[in-house]
Amino acid sequence: MSVLMSIRSELTHIVEALKAVTNVDIIIVDEKLDRIVSTVGKKFASGNKAPLFSAFHNCIITGEQYFIEDPKDDKICRNCASKEICRELVEFCIPVRFNNEIIGVLGMCAYDELAKKNLLTNKESYMNFESQLSRIISTILSEKNITRKLEYRSSELITLINSINEGIIIINNNKEIITINNYIKEKLNVKTNTMPDITELLTEKAYKKLASLHFNDQVGPVTLEGMEFVINANPIVIKGEQEGIVFVLSDFDKMKESVLEENRKKDLVTFEEIVGESEAILQARREAIQVAQMDAAVLIMGETGTGKEVFARAIHSASRRKDDVFMAVNCGAIPENLIESELFGYEKGSFTGANSSGKAGKFEICKDGTLFLDEIGDLPFLMQVKLNRALEEKEIVRVGGNSPIKVNPRIISATHRNLNSLAEKNLFREDLYYRLNVVPIHLPALRDRGYDVIILARFFLNRFSKAYSKDLAGFTPEAEKILMKHNFPGNIRELRNLIEYAVIFEEDSIIGAHNLRKKIGKEKETENLKLSDLTKSYEKSIITNRIRSLGDSVDSKKEAARQLGISIATLYRKLES
Repeated sequence: MSVLMSIRSELTHIVEALKAVTNVDIIIVDEKLDRIVSTVGKKFASGNKAPLFSAFHNCIITGEQYFIEDPKDDKICRNCASKEICRELVEFCIPVRFNNEIIGVLGMCAYDELAKKNLLTNKESYMNFESQLSRIISTILSEKNITRKLEYRSSELITLINSINEGIIIINNNKEIITINNYIKEKLNVKTNTMPDITELLTEKAYKKLASLHFNDQVGPVTLEGMEFVINANPIVIKGEQEGIVFVLSDFDKMKESVLEENRKKDLVTFEEIVGESEAILQARREAIQVAQMDAAVLIMGETGTGKEVFARAIHSASRRKDDVFMAVNCGAIPENLIESELFGYEKGSFTGANSSGKAGKFEICKDGTLFLDEIGDLPFLMQVKLNRALEEKEIVRVGGNSPIKVNPRIISATHRNLNSLAEKNLFREDLYYRLNVVPIHLPALRDRGYDVIILARFFLNRFSKAYSKDLAGFTPEAEKILMKHNFPGNIRELRNLIEYAVIFEEDSIIGAHNLRKKIGKEKETENLKLSDLTKSYEKSIITNRIRSLGDSVDSKKEAARQLGISIATLYRKLES
């Protein structure tokens, strides 16, 4: 389509006005000689071409005006294809310019004596009309172009918001809905011919809440037509003035699923990742696998760094709740005055510094998932009472609130302390201890796992070699000897950090003893010790570890002696040797 054809309706009004004023017929052709508008009869109507080599044609080629007082004898018309049938008495052709280019011709034609007289009388005025004509058409085209751009942008915007898999609602300052996308029409059953009020669509409560936030925040989840949405509002501001509001409605279930999927990818731990071949770790692994599919509470016991959280995540990943939230809480790392709000959440304004809109607690967030309570032995005594009640009633109340919230997370707890001993000393609630200790799992210290030290060291070597882009083949015999002799008070965590350190600083193709010694210090010399001394030291460490896992009470020590197949007197004697 030519430029002039795109404004044909506007040009029609112009030529009709000119015809009425001048009584002269007007024809406008484009650069291809196609007649765009015409006040002449059917033969010269729009759609027909102007003749080749006519004044119109020459005007387009040269860009000059032609005032032809006798078309039949004028040299400009000498080669005109329609010369023999031409009825024009006077003809005036004006080039139409836009952006310094000729885009067509406006022709003023007299077909009778009155029109001829008019053209001849006003010749000078009409010849000065060219610049005005170009300015008029340029203005029309510019406005048309702006309108077209606005229409395109509007169409582009509508297409965009209809392609978004979220709800979009745009209102003006009078609360009138001016745009609503297909997503919301479908989800909320909105009929565009009977557009509801915005307060009805979003609920009056949600709208007032957003208004109190100056339409620059979010509320939710809000239930609409049986679906839960988080509603985000943003004002439309033009030159400092609000001209409307955009509401974005996000499917809350999809938001949760997206978070869960991301957490699953990040936190996925399986039993395949629990490395080791010692009987102690294999037994713990078998027990964990067996209990994973059940919702029974699990208490994982072991020294710091033995992998209690790894076991908890593996249990969750193998459970029926694997597609829901796993959340870990370190009960010993949260200040006592914040532990209740962290676990149970709080309502807005509950205390100084609280979030203005309140906050869900860990129990509420993973109400159908798995809650891992690490270092449960460090939980304040008063909080133990509230935790026990929450587990018994399967509901919690936010701090500052009064409405009970139903929750049913699976509880996996862990401790490096002897809860039984703490309960006997009234330092840990006995009823909570029995509620948590349905299935106990003991994780052995690394020093009691024998050759697992080397298996784990090789596992970490492979991981950190890839992480730091180093090609390390293994350990020297001397390095493995150091690893086997070390007591590892920090257990697997200490071993992992030690191997990472060695990988970073090792300059050869194999981990040697030098970097290990730099990290852990010189080992106690044992080469010159007699077998009897080594045996005593080993027996004492076995007894000490068993007592640490069972407790320090007399009954616990009797149980340790029974498990080890020695008398209580022998146990005390070996401890004192």
